[in-house]
Amino acid sequence: MNVRRLATLAVLTVVWTLGASTSTAAISPQIVTATGDPAFRVERMAGPDRYATAAAVSRQFFSPGAPVAVVSTGTDFPDGLAAGPAAARWGGPVLLTQPTILPAATRSELVRLRPARIVVTGSSAVVSDTVMADLRRLTTGTVTRIGGPDRYATAAALSAGSFPAGASLAFVATGLLFPDALSAGAAAAVHQAPVLLTGSTALPAATRAELVRLSPDRIIVLGSAGAVSHEVAAQLGQIATVERVGGTDRYATATMVSARFFGVSRPGVMIATGLNFPDAMAASAAATVTRGPILLSPVNALPSGVQNEVARLTPQRAYLLGSAAVVGIGVAQDAQRVRGVCWSGRATTPGTAQVISQVSGTTTPKVAFTLDIGGRLTGAAQIVDFLVANQVCTTFFPTSIMAATTEGRAVMAKIAAHPELFEVGNHTVSHCDLVAGGGGSPSAAACNRTMTTTFVRSEIVNAETTLRSLTGMPIRPYWRPPYGSHNAIVRSIASGAGYTKTVMWNRDTIDWDPATTTAQIVSRSTSPLPPSGSIILAHLGGYRTREALPQVVTILRNAGYTLTSISDMRDG
Repeated sequence: MNVRRLATLAVLTVVWTLGASTSTAAISPQIVTATGDPAFRVERMAGPDRYATAAAVSRQFFSPGAPVAVVSTGTDFPDGLAAGPAAARWGGPVLLTQPTILPAATRSELVRLRPARIVVTGSSAVVSDTVMADLRRLTTGTVTRIGGPDRYATAAALSAGSFPAGASLAFVATGLLFPDALSAGAAAAVHQAPVLLTGSTALPAATRAELVRLSPDRIIVLGSAGAVSHEVAAQLGQIATVERVGGTDRYATATMVSARFFGVSRPGVMIATGLNFPDAMAASAAATVTRGPILLSPVNALPSGVQNEVARLTPQRAYLLGSAAVVGIGVAQDAQRVRGVCWSGRATTPGTAQVISQVSGTTTPKVAFTLDIGGRLTGAAQIVDFLVANQVCTTFFPTSIMAATTEGRAVMAKIAAHPELFEVGNHTVSHCDLVAGGGGSPSAAACNRTMTTTFVRSEIVNAETTLRSLTGMPIRPYWRPPYGSHNAIVRSIASGAGYTKTVMWNRDTIDWDPATTTAQIVSRSTSPLPPSGSIILAHLGGYRTREALPQVVTILRNAGYTLTSISDMRDG
């Protein structure tokens, strides 16, 4: 099992989230012990490209009327590496531009910000005079350019412009590669220090002159001797005390910078790809709000050292920078697993065929309150909001015909926004009885036929195509046969399509029946207390599921259960 931070939650408050408003359900506060931090959240800030992602970060952390906006090229890294700490010093964001065209996302964000002035970094070769002219139409203040003949001089000029009275601390990183300087950006922003650049084996004159002017007490050299040589460190030592912070790779260096400059109880940490520069470069100025580091990650999973650092920092938020294509679902899951109450679990390979009604071998009391999505969606969005607000992880089983409706798409988007909390299984296209025929929801038309191998397979395979398109999440290997109706033939067809885990249940709320009361749903879920590993069947559009769910969560959590996904339970 992975290490989790243990926290005691003195009072459990169950919150309904309805749009922008929240209210506390009428449930008596109870003393409970929870694993993980109930206040922790994973949030993604992303756009379709680097320019839109930088704008999304700005929207998250900077209000209209910002004193400044810094605009840097998004096509190369050197000029922007020093921009973040300068922007933080001035109190504004970093936005990105193409060399000759101001992107629409950047323009829109500048219109929203209404900055008092705009600072452009770099020469006209990287941000053209045409872009400068466009920027002048977006502020009533000045638009100025800070740049030099090369990346080293530009960084020095930004330092001089933002730290005119000097600085007690300065960071120096190679100007030839971006990862080490990215690691420094947030630390420099929070500790009010500039980032300057150097060659690997020689200290540029512009950097030396600026460091002499700054007169720092300490210079932090980022990266190994392969990035900034011992000779350069010795030259820096003639100016101030030198401390080197570097790891075996870019991820370790970022972790070491974090450990050196950030204590525990951070409001937020930002996690960016370590394979490219734009997202982290644009985000470093926001560290003045998050008061935490920028950590780096490969696409699919947080390295173990980064996970340990997230656990040490105990942040309230983990902000993922960029789309799932650059910071994947696995990164969100790892952050949630380290800090959260529950997590969605890692998607498993198909493996051997199984019928699962209860998961054995859980190391702590766990229950999966699973939710089918069939013929009714009344209140569904509010239930998903409740699950997010209260960190209730689960597994959904949607039919694709309902998921693809207008209302269903909105619900699926909410689910897809939180792959760290939720996983999705397959409930077929039309909700037919795959053994006897008939059934169907919301219409019986598709199901009034013989259940041939071809039809059964199409119900499963076509549903997967739709559900993956709507969520971007893996769907295999879990599936739930409509009405719980299956036999060896149906299971063989499902296994052939990659669905080897037929998920049933050992508690049924019968919430699909209009006659079922709220009290009955609560009782069927909690009385007697379910064995650990139990799978409870409920419906996202159940008639009184929304009213019963807060009570179910409270009772089970007070009894020491974690409400989580099937994958998390199978992980132990």
